Amino acid sequence: MKKILYSIMAFAIAIFTLTSCESVPMPYDFPDQGGGSETVDPQGDGTLENPFNVAGVIAYVKELGADVQSDKEVYVKGIVAANSTSESTITSYGNMTFTMVDAGTSSPTFTAFQVYGPNKQKFTSVDQIQVGQEVVVCGKVYLYSGSTPETVGKGSAYVYSINGEGGGDPGKQVDPAGTGTSSDPYNVAGAVAYINTLGADVESDKEIYVKGKVLSNNTTEATITSYGNMTFTMIDEGNNSTTFTAFQVYGPEKKKFTSVDQIKEGMEVVVCGKVVNYKGNTPETVGKGAAYVVSIDGQGGEGGGDTPSGEAKGDGSQANPFNVPGIIAYTSALAADAQSSEKVYFKGIVSQTKDISATYGNATFYISEDGKTSNEFYVFRCLGLNGAAIASADDVKVGDEVVIYGTVTNYKGNTPETVQKEAYIVSLTRGGESGGGDTPATSDGISVNGTTVTLNNAAVTAGTETVVCTVNDLGITDKSSAEGTYTLSDGSTLTVAKGDGKSGPTYYAASNGFRIYASNTLTFDCKNNVATIVFECDSYNGTNYVGNETATVTFNGKNVVYCNKNDANSGGVQLRVKKITITYAQ
Repeated sequence: MKKILYSIMAFAIAIFTLTSCESVPMPYDFPDQGGGSETVDPQGDGTLENPFNVAGVIAYVKELGADVQSDKEVYVKGIVAANSTSESTITSYGNMTFTMVDAGTSSPTFTAFQVYGPNKQKFTSVDQIQVGQEVVVCGKVYLYSGSTPETVGKGSAYVYSINGEGGGDPGKQVDPAGTGTSSDPYNVAGAVAYINTLGADVESDKEIYVKGKVLSNNTTEATITSYGNMTFTMIDEGNNSTTFTAFQVYGPEKKKFTSVDQIKEGMEVVVCGKVVNYKGNTPETVGKGAAYVVSIDGQGGEGGGDTPSGEAKGDGSQANPFNVPGIIAYTSALAADAQSSEKVYFKGIVSQTKDISATYGNATFYISEDGKTSNEFYVFRCLGLNGAAIASADDVKVGDEVVIYGTVTNYKGNTPETVQKEAYIVSLTRGGESGGGDTPATSDGISVNGTTVTLNNAAVTAGTETVVCTVNDLGITDKSSAEGTYTLSDGSTLTVAKGDGKSGPTYYAASNGFRIYASNTLTFDCKNNVATIVFECDSYNGTNYVGNETATVTFNGKNVVYCNKNDANSGGVQLRVKKITITYAQ
């Protein structure tokens, strides 16, 4: 009886204790897990107007089977449950991986795997996707390894919107159009379709032209200052879901940009260059300034369906040769890779040289109407005067006026050019004298005569007062850096600097002076206004080291800046200065 009484008492105490616990508050609040055990029915059809919910896309990929990718892009809407992306992934690849759930649940989950951000732009920070945000993701999907529903990776999918922002209307579908030529550029859809035929990371074997609207420009002013190129994305008007990236491109006429504001959202641009499907998921131009912007809102050069600037003239006869717009129009009218049925005469000014080869006896260069690097015709492996072999790298130079006779072809349907070794130079005028001459003007205010380079300020009249600097007398150690500021005998100064060049200026006793490499500068701060500066330069093994033909000089009263400019910032012709004579203005 006693044991029964103890049992009854123990049971009563337990009941009392449990009842009392119900009225005792928890020591802390658990976060609301949204009813994680609840289930949500599959919803949606995967369209933008009616995206799958997470349950819906899971049901969809299960029907496809293990590792079978969907044959179309679908839209999926859900809440971010977790974001496993690291900042190093953002820096290296610009994509994110995170999981999604339906609102009010904690499972099942769908993985947005290696996705880009809105408008297919790369992410710049992990904080752009946070737990609890509502996102819509677009891309092809599959059941990875038969167990993980996710998007196809490597940036082929993207976040369409975040909390309802950033997506916008993708717009109407735009069909591929254009042939990629200067007169018929690809639209963005056409360029992407062409690039998708190349395979991952395979560069095109030709330059193409692409026309579209600027969607976004993320270039920094620091990039402009350091490199002069830009990276921006392009779309077809009315559609922002298919994008093309103009990667590290230069500006019109292949010149460096000077400000980010030169390319703005909404501008219509034509871009020219070789292209690549980077990593198999990013259609873009080949970088490092190999491509360039041809025109901006119809201004800046040929392309975009416009005819090359300048009127086409001539008929290709000896008496009336084509000008450059004329030979471009004549050759562009040929079928792709077709050759002209007869040889023609045409003329122009050498705008840039590519390979002037005494080894092979031919020359490859560009000509234009005005000597600038736009609206050019490609002269490919042309022979020298009257069909003779090219004997020296000096046989053809930038600025030469030439008349050429030969067969031409529309190479690959996009590059008007001569047929190799089927054309030759009929006449060449350099410095106003047929056959060459010794004093070609290399830039405004610069002239060369043998080993003498003269910088001339046409705005003033030269006086009689001069100051002379003999570089050997400056006391610089042989084969050492020449960078620094030197005081001349009258108190004027000369500053020698690396400028934008890859190599800094040096002093060599063997050549008795400075070696001023590509894009190095000489800055003169003088006591009076300057009329002329004359450089006496070195010559070795038949080469006169008188600087690049693209060198520049700027006169500003007492201040003069010479730059041995070379767009590549390396190579070219050194300026080997032995002696400098400054003549002041009256």
